[in-house]
Amino acid sequence: MFADIAGYTALMQCDEALALDKLRLFKEELTLKVQEFEGKIIQYYGDGCLIIFTNAVDAVSCAKALQEDFTKDPQVPVRIGIHLGDILLEEGNIFGDSVNISSRIQSMGIPGAVLFSDAIKNQIKNKPGFQLTSLGNIEFKNVDDPIEVFALSNSGFPVPDKTNLTGKFKDQKNANLVTDLPTGKKKFKRRLIFYILLAVAILTTGYIILKESNHSSKEVSESNSDEIIDKSIAVLAFIDLSPGKDAEYLCDGIANDITTTLYSIKDLKVIGNTSSFSFKGKNEPLNKIGEILGVANILEGSVQKEGKKIRVTAKLIRAADGFQLWADKYDKDSASIFKMQDDITNAVVMQLKLKLLPKKSIASVSSTNPEVYNLILQGNYFAGKRDKESMAKALDFYLKALAIDSLNARSWAGVAKCYTLQSNWGWIDWNLGFQKARHAANKSIELDSTLAEGYRVLGALKMYNFDWVGAEEEYQKALSLEPGNAEVLKNIGLLYRCTGRIEESIHVTKQSITLDPLQAMYLQLYGMLFYYSNHLEEAIVSYKKNLELNPQFPGTHFLLGKVYLLQGKTELALAEMAQEVNEGWRSVGLILTYQALGRKKEADKILSDVIDKSQNKELYFIAEIYAYRGEKDKAFEYLEKSFVAREPKLILLNGNPLFKNLESDPRYKVFLKKMNLPVDKN
Repeated sequence: MFADIAGYTALMQCDEALALDKLRLFKEELTLKVQEFEGKIIQYYGDGCLIIFTNAVDAVSCAKALQEDFTKDPQVPVRIGIHLGDILLEEGNIFGDSVNISSRIQSMGIPGAVLFSDAIKNQIKNKPGFQLTSLGNIEFKNVDDPIEVFALSNSGFPVPDKTNLTGKFKDQKNANLVTDLPTGKKKFKRRLIFYILLAVAILTTGYIILKESNHSSKEVSESNSDEIIDKSIAVLAFIDLSPGKDAEYLCDGIANDITTTLYSIKDLKVIGNTSSFSFKGKNEPLNKIGEILGVANILEGSVQKEGKKIRVTAKLIRAADGFQLWADKYDKDSASIFKMQDDITNAVVMQLKLKLLPKKSIASVSSTNPEVYNLILQGNYFAGKRDKESMAKALDFYLKALAIDSLNARSWAGVAKCYTLQSNWGWIDWNLGFQKARHAANKSIELDSTLAEGYRVLGALKMYNFDWVGAEEEYQKALSLEPGNAEVLKNIGLLYRCTGRIEESIHVTKQSITLDPLQAMYLQLYGMLFYYSNHLEEAIVSYKKNLELNPQFPGTHFLLGKVYLLQGKTELALAEMAQEVNEGWRSVGLILTYQALGRKKEADKILSDVIDKSQNKELYFIAEIYAYRGEKDKAFEYLEKSFVAREPKLILLNGNPLFKNLESDPRYKVFLKKMNLPVDKN
């Protein structure tokens, strides 16, 4: 379901306060109604919102209920368009022809109307409560075949005039472009749509799938003062040329392995995979990629897999002028793929005129069982996605690799990473998850002390246990093995921030962004540093860049809303809190904002629900709410509960502006000491 507020831009220019009030009502109503009809809000886009449902009846019922409420005082002029079709959600990006079709259908709507395609009509035509009026077969811009569009014509629902339709048509002149679709073709099309159905999307006129990452990344690179240096490289995702197009994990895995190996070369600037892989499937000129990522050299390649035979091509290119510094082709069977990776890496190093990798770094990969290596690559592929389902898949691949070879250090490192992330994000019990992660990390180090990931995981686990000195020691071990690893630098930056070393944290975190400028996580952390140091405008800039890279990145709307609260911009804060994709954080954000708006009853109601559902989760945030409200005893009560539960989010306490009310209380210093944090002697 994609709904938008008609005329919102013009209203903002005339009366900003009224426009913001309409937007607030719009989002509050959506939050309530979508949940009622078991839909899911995917993302807000300015004055528009994308929602998906599992069936057409729920989608239209929700749209009907929304418009009934929006037409009551105070009215909100909303247009809704619905289409049934195939969509794919991956890493915050939304793909599928139905996105485009839904956008076109919505474009011809009027305030108060609900429009939908013939595919939706076929699903609801025998359901009671829906009266339908056909607007004819419409030829939309960038849509191959005409689509019959219907309007909900129940009493009180406006129906657009068929003789004066406007919208994103192939020819914008008028509705004379309406055509009749041949009966046989229409039936075939409907049948096909029915069988390929995956989801229902409701889309607004102003819908944008996602800003081109090159635009966002350009802004990020402009904030980076580092000049492009000769000893710098980005390894792009290799292209899958296999006949079955089934080797993407292998393409990403080879590129990822080469990148990881290059991390260990001192004085070489290596861009992280998140940024390098963001150009996958885009035909960006290499000089532009080099400029965005701040590198002089680019390694690109392809993989062609047929049976047990694998062909890998690799080219090292000077980004500025496209000059090919080196190229080679490798034909191997699957048993020799890791040797192939070593050959490519060594050739790149030689061409860059840098010292060769230590012998042990080369040998450690080449002894891997081919089947195990293949499973590790698949684990790495899914772990890189960082969502709940993909992380579970990644863990499964790593465990399968260990079932074949229980002495493989890289598999153990992968298991440690998965359990840590799953625990930190609250997807599994963190005490049990951290225990498993610690065992896996120690096992990885025991088997191969040259791998950095085991030390990095141990550093994170010690930090969650408030062993700040031990955590830094582990991180420094990891950094000594891989000086260019942006993830390790990010962790060190977080450690410094937690212990009050803000300036050092800003410096190190900026380094991680330099090495992986399109990694949304690093920009979120960078924004938090400015939030903690009261540089609020800089925090806003960083959070907005984070959202440009990934509009659905968990926590960022919540954090941006907190900044607006500190600035006294409560309406903007409410708009951000309502957009937060994490349900628990969205609730906390609404409580804080309602409190600031003086809507205490609403805040209390949501708080009661959060406490009832907490089950040793969100304890830190409940303490934060009470601290913000000035209820000190309750705040300390929940801080103690968070401490006993060893809640990962508790490491964020030191310097948090929303706990300012507690800092003068003697109990606060006692609590910081208990967390082994530095205490101001004053």
